[in-house]
Amino acid sequence: MSITARKKNFIEIAKRFLGIDIARAKYAYAQDPRFGYISESRVADSWVKTTCGYCSVGCGMLIGVKDGKAVAARGNPDHPVNRGKLCPKGLSEHHILTAPGRATTPLLRKDGVLTPVSWDEAITTMVTRICSIQARHGRGALGVIGTGQLLTEETYTLGKLVQLGFGTSNSDGNTTLCMASAVSGYKLSFGSDGPPGSYEDLETADVILLIGANIADNHPILCERLQRNQKRTLIVADPRVTKTAMMANIHLPVKPRSDIALLNGIAHILIRDGLIDRDYIAEHTEGFSEFASFVASFPPRANLKDHRTRRRCH
Repeated sequence: MSITARKKNFIEIAKRFLGIDIARAKYAYAQDPRFGYISESRVADSWVKTTCGYCSVGCGMLIGVKDGKAVAARGNPDHPVNRGKLCPKGLSEHHILTAPGRATTPLLRKDGVLTPVSWDEAITTMVTRICSIQARHGRGALGVIGTGQLLTEETYTLGKLVQLGFGTSNSDGNTTLCMASAVSGYKLSFGSDGPPGSYEDLETADVILLIGANIADNHPILCERLQRNQKRTLIVADPRVTKTAMMANIHLPVKPRSDIALLNGIAHILIRDGLIDRDYIAEHTEGFSEFASFVASFPPRANLKDHRTRRRCH
């Protein structure tokens, strides 16, 4: 740096330190036609609809684009999930596009070193190697692992590429690992691989039971919808005293891995005390007698005794 440049830099620092330069250009405000007064650097030329990619709540969001770059994020007021609101993670999502260390070009390992290459070279190399493997070992030699962070359209496109393009049925995703047990339980219990409830239920339900779910920290938008329901009784079963547990009317600090015993104990009491709709169960379910026989061995006192015995053994 030249003497002139160093002198200029020193003067700028001194001006800011003394309060002479308040960085007005950097921190200037302007009026956005859609969202009112915001930082001038975040006034967008256009707003693009998309879905937040952090958790699986599915909040609709608008990304502000200025000079071809994402400069802001806002909740989509027309989206039924979040109704215009976003949590801090969603509001800062546009920053990850320019985060340090983010890969901006394809990387190909050459002589043991990951080297930036063009998209043409990356795709050509990938196709060549995949075709070579399948030519030697068959189409089934290729497997593709996706991610739950893909949007619905992206997941559909990837599935078609794997099945019709690569000609293999070996397609999976990390969601199988993290949601396999839940999906299996949903299908066995409800006949579908998704829960039968909806977000709207949080705003109208009389009683809400959360098992191990800390929505106050992990899913603030759902927590906000829960808070609209002031007449609900909130029960939280969690070994931890989480923020959600602090909100609860009843906190059940169960021992780790005892949540199934808790549910079986609740089912036992409901059946024992006649708090179930037997006509509905007879019309809409199968295997109830077997289930009732199974949970008969889960009276609350027996569960408590078992937990104490296991605690002494450990």
